[in-house]
Amino acid sequence: MKFNTSMQPWILIFTVAVLLVPLVAYTPSYAQELHTTDYLITDFGLRDSNTPFITVQGKAGGSYDASLGDEGYQAYVFKTDKGNFIISVSEGFGTKPYYSANHLLTNDITLNECLDTESGRGEPAFHEHTVEYRGHNLNLTDVNQVYTIQVTSDDPDDECETGEHVSKIFSQMTK
Repeated sequence: MKFNTSMQPWILIFTVAVLLVPLVAYTPSYAQELHTTDYLITDFGLRDSNTPFITVQGKAGGSYDASLGDEGYQAYVFKTDKGNFIISVSEGFGTKPYYSANHLLTNDITLNECLDTESGRGEPAFHEHTVEYRGHNLNLTDVNQVYTIQVTSDDPDDECETGEHVSKIFSQMTK
C-alpha cells in the first residue's frame, strides 16, 4: 500500500488546529483593568442554607486593578452570624487573577480601616455574576451585610499589624 507523503503535514496541521480551536474558544477572560461593575452589588444571601453569595452587575472576579501590583487588591466581604469572611482578587500570573478566601477578623468596614485576617476555612467560587464563599461546616444562618472594597498594603506598624487598609468602598448592601 502506497501513502501520499505530501498530504501528511496537512493532516497533522489540520488535526492540531481542530484540537486547539476549542481550547482557545473557551478560555475564560479576565481584565487587568478594573471594571467597577464587577464590584457593584445587586443581591446577596445564603445559597443552599450555608453558602454566602454576592451577585454583582458585572462578572464576579472578572477584573482587578493591575496598577496596584502587590500593593493592593479588590475584595468581596461577607458579614455573617458566624463571623466575617473575605474573598480577594489580586494580580496573579499572566492575565489570570489570584483568588483567596480568608476569615476576616475586622468587624468595621470603613475607609482607612485596618484589616486583619486569618486563614479561612473556605474557598472562593465564581460563576458569571455571582461569587460564593464555599466553606466546610460554617453553620451559617444569616448574611446581614456585604461589601466590595479595594485594599491597599503599606508597611505594618503599631496601629495596623497587617499594613492593609480599606482604600475604597465600591458598594455595600444591608438586609
